[in-house]
Amino acid sequence: MFVGATLLEIFVFIEVGSAIGAWSTIALIMLTAVVGISLVRIQGVQTLMEAQRKVNLGETPAREMLAGIMLAMSGVLLLLPGFVSDLGGLLLLLPPVREMLVERFMSRAHVRGNKGHTFTAEYHEYSETRTTQDRLGQYSDRGDEGTTFDGEFQRKDDDK
Repeated sequence: MFVGATLLEIFVFIEVGSAIGAWSTIALIMLTAVVGISLVRIQGVQTLMEAQRKVNLGETPAREMLAGIMLAMSGVLLLLPGFVSDLGGLLLLLPPVREMLVERFMSRAHVRGNKGHTFTAEYHEYSETRTTQDRLGQYSDRGDEGTTFDGEFQRKDDDK
């Protein structure tokens, strides 16, 4: 596949170069790279803002992460010299194409998420005979360090 794509790029370079000239071909390649990277940056910021909004709402930004990966791939394809890679990069820049690909990937994936915040904590139960100094972490030689419970706490409400 890599060899085939390289040969296709060379073929298209030769055809375009013979039709419009070498310098025009080089200028066109540079123009598509500059314009494409600018569009990737703009759409990337929008995608990042949407992902942050979802995180703030406690939702999983899976779609935005996939869209971000596709935008990164688009940027790489646009930076590679060649018209075929530029075409692929420009296709990934089109929101309907990206949404279609994201839907296709999401239909095959299982995304897990939760609302709220999850905390991991420890609970220590101390006996009444322990001194304040013992409770601050300087245990006595009595061997009584209390009872420890490991667990998770999950806040379910959205407004805190």
